[in-house]
Amino acid sequence: MKDFDLKGLREKLGYTQAELASALQCGQDYISRMESNPGNMSLEFFMNLCSVARMLPNDVLSNFKLEQPKALVIPNVYGEESLKKNALKYYIAPTMELFKKKPEYQTAIKKISELDDLINIYGAKPLVALLGPSDAGKSTMINSLTGIDALLSQWTPTTSSTVYVKHINDKPAWMGENHVSIFKAEAHDKGWNFRRIHDIEYCRDHALHVGNYDILEKYCNRNSNKLHKEVDSAVVYLDSNILLSCDIVDLPGFGTEDMDDTVRAQRAKDEADIVLFLCQSNSFLNKQSDILFLKDVIRTLPVLNTKEVPLLSNLFVIASQAHVVGPEKIPQVLETRSIAFSEQLSDELIKQIFNVSKREFVEIFKTRFFSYSLDTPVLREEFENAFRELLVNSLPTIRKARLNKAIEDFKNESRTLFANEVQKYETILRDRENSKKEYEKAVREKPQKFEEINALRNQLISFIDKSQKSNTLEIKLWEKETITEKYIINLINEKNYDKKQAKEYLLSNISDLYYAKMQEILKGSASEFNTMLTQFFKDVEKKANSLSKISVGNVQIPFDFKGALAGGIAGASVLGGLGLWAATVGNLGGYILVAKGVSLLSALGISVGGTAAAASFVAMIGGPITIGIALAIGAFAIVTSLFGDGWKKRLAKEVIKTLEKEKVINSYSDAITKFWDDSKIGLNEVVEGILQKIEEHLDNLKTIIETSDPRTIEDMITINKGLEDFFGQLPWEGSENLKALPTQNMSMSI
Repeated sequence: MKDFDLKGLREKLGYTQAELASALQCGQDYISRMESNPGNMSLEFFMNLCSVARMLPNDVLSNFKLEQPKALVIPNVYGEESLKKNALKYYIAPTMELFKKKPEYQTAIKKISELDDLINIYGAKPLVALLGPSDAGKSTMINSLTGIDALLSQWTPTTSSTVYVKHINDKPAWMGENHVSIFKAEAHDKGWNFRRIHDIEYCRDHALHVGNYDILEKYCNRNSNKLHKEVDSAVVYLDSNILLSCDIVDLPGFGTEDMDDTVRAQRAKDEADIVLFLCQSNSFLNKQSDILFLKDVIRTLPVLNTKEVPLLSNLFVIASQAHVVGPEKIPQVLETRSIAFSEQLSDELIKQIFNVSKREFVEIFKTRFFSYSLDTPVLREEFENAFRELLVNSLPTIRKARLNKAIEDFKNESRTLFANEVQKYETILRDRENSKKEYEKAVREKPQKFEEINALRNQLISFIDKSQKSNTLEIKLWEKETITEKYIINLINEKNYDKKQAKEYLLSNISDLYYAKMQEILKGSASEFNTMLTQFFKDVEKKANSLSKISVGNVQIPFDFKGALAGGIAGASVLGGLGLWAATVGNLGGYILVAKGVSLLSALGISVGGTAAAASFVAMIGGPITIGIALAIGAFAIVTSLFGDGWKKRLAKEVIKTLEKEKVINSYSDAITKFWDDSKIGLNEVVEGILQKIEEHLDNLKTIIETSDPRTIEDMITINKGLEDFFGQLPWEGSENLKALPTQNMSMSI
C-alpha cells in the first residue's frame, strides 16, 4: 500500500489528523507517520479506516493513489557560469601550491580567499523558501518540483529542522561521498549560517553528523527531535534539474505548539530570496496565525522593483491541495482571500517598506495568489509558469551582471593593491634614508592621529546615544498621542469590522502601526547616521594615509584602507546601523551582508532603493522586530463581552488596556535600543580593527626599511609585479584566457 494516498482520503472525508486519529482510536503522530509512509500501514488499521470512510477496500485503494511528483523542467541557466568557475579554479590551483610555501604570499592568499567568498556569495543561486503552517503541503510541493519523492518522504511532513536542498554538483569536497550534513546552531538565538557552507572550518565546528539520506529521518523528524534537540539545520544534496537554478529550503511549520518551530521558520525566512507561502485551500488564510506570519513575510521580503523583476515577483501565496476546493471555486477563493488579507495591511506599513501607495500595492499583490495541486495539473499550471519565468528569465540576467561586475572590480582593486606594493618597495629601495625619516615621522605622529580618529569616533557614539534616547522617546510619545480610544474606533469603522473581526484582527492592525512607526523613526536617524559614517570613514582614511604612506618626491603609496575597512566590518560581531551603510557601498558591503544572513537579492541591491531600501535593511540588520512580537500581540485575549451599541468603545478600551498590560511599547523601544547598541558595538569593533591594521602596516614598513640586503626588497618587487599580473589576468567574462583553459572539474577550492 505504499502508493495509497491516506492524506487525500482524510481530506476528502473532511477530517483533520487529530479528528481521524480520534475516530480510529490511535495517536495523531501515527496518522502523520502513515501519511508519510503508507507502506508501513497494518491491515487492521486499513480495514478500520475503510469502515470509518464507509467504503470498500478496493474502492479506497483505486480512488486514492499517490501521484508521483513530476519535476518542474527548467534549463540550466547557470551552466556557462559553472564552466567559468571551473576555468578560474584551473587558473588558480597550481599557483596556490606555490603561495602556500612562502610567507611573502600571505596577502595573495587572503585575496584569493576573498575572491572565493565573493564567488560563493554573489555566484550563489537564489534561495527559495517554502513557508506555511504544518500540513500545508510544503513537502509535497518539494517532491513535485524536484521530481524526487522517495527520499523526501522519509523526513517530511514532520520536519523539525531547517532543511536546505541543493544540487549534487554543489556538494563541497569536504563532504566526500556523503550526501547529507546535520548542523547545530551557532547559539541559542542564532542559527547555523547556510551561506557559509563552503567554509570548511565553520562547518566542521558546527557539524553534528554527516552521512546519507537515512540520517534525515533520525535527526530531522519531529518525532525524534526530542532526542536530538541540538539539531538546527540539515543540508541535502540531490540530483534534480530544478536545483541547477535555485536552492530550496523546507522549514518547520509555524503555529505549532513548539514555538521553536516558529522561530526557526522566521530565522531562515529572512535569508530567502523567493518565498512560496502555502496554506491549505479549504482553510486558505482563515487562521489568525497564517495572516500574521504572511504579514511578517511581506515585512522582510527582499524588495524587487526593476524592469526585469517587478515588485513582489519573488512572492507566491499558494492555496495548496487545491483539488479539495476544485477548479471551479478556487479563483473565487483566491480573489476573496487576497482582498480580505489586503484589508489587514496598513497604508503606513506599505509606504515605509515598498515606497508605493497601498492601492498600488494591492493591485500587484492580488496577482501573486496561485493554486497548487498534484491531482489536477490545471490548478498548478499558472504557478509553474510564473515560477519558471522568475528562475529562468528574470533573476539570472541581473545576478550574472552583478557577479561579472563584482569580479571585474575585484581584479581592478587587486591590481591597484599590488601595484601600490611595488611602488612602496621601489621607493624604499631608491631612497631608504628618506623613507626611514618618513616612517619615524609617522611613528611620532601616530598617537596624535589615533587621538583624532578616536575623537571622530566619539562624535559618532554621541550621535548614537542621542538617537537612542530620542528614538525611544519618540515612539513612546507617538503611542500616547496616537493609540487612543478615538483612533481605534475610527480604525474599526475604516476596516468596516463586525464584532468578531474586530476582536480577531484589531490588535494585529495596531501592531502594524507600531512597526511602521518604528521603521519611520529608525529610517530617519539611520540615514543621517549613514551620511555621518561615510564622512567619518573618509576622514579616517585620510589620517591613516598620512601615517602609513611613504612619500618620496612625487611618489605616494596609500594605505590599503578599503581592505582594512572590509576586514573590520566582516569581523564585527554585530552591525546595527553599519549594516545600512554597508548596503550602500557595492560589492564590499554586499557579500559581507549575505555572509551575515541577509538574503542574496537584498545584498545584490535589486531594490527600489532610497527609503524602501533603508527600511528593509533596518529590519534585517538591526533585527528590530520578529514574528514573536506580532504573534504575541495577536494571541492576547480580548475578553470583553461586546453586546449593545457601544461595543466599539468598550473594545477600544480593552485594546488599550491589553497593550498597556503586556507592555507592547517596551518591545519596540527595546528593539530600537538594541539597534543603536549594536551600532555602537559594531563601530567600536570596526575602528579598533582599522587601528590594528595601521599598526601592522607601520610594523611592516619598519621591517622593510631595516632590511639590510637590497636583494630581499628586489625580490618583493618581483613578487608583487607578478601578483599584479596574476590577479589582473584572472579569466572571467570575455577574457581571452578563459577560452584557452580546460573546464574539467577541479577538486580544489579556490
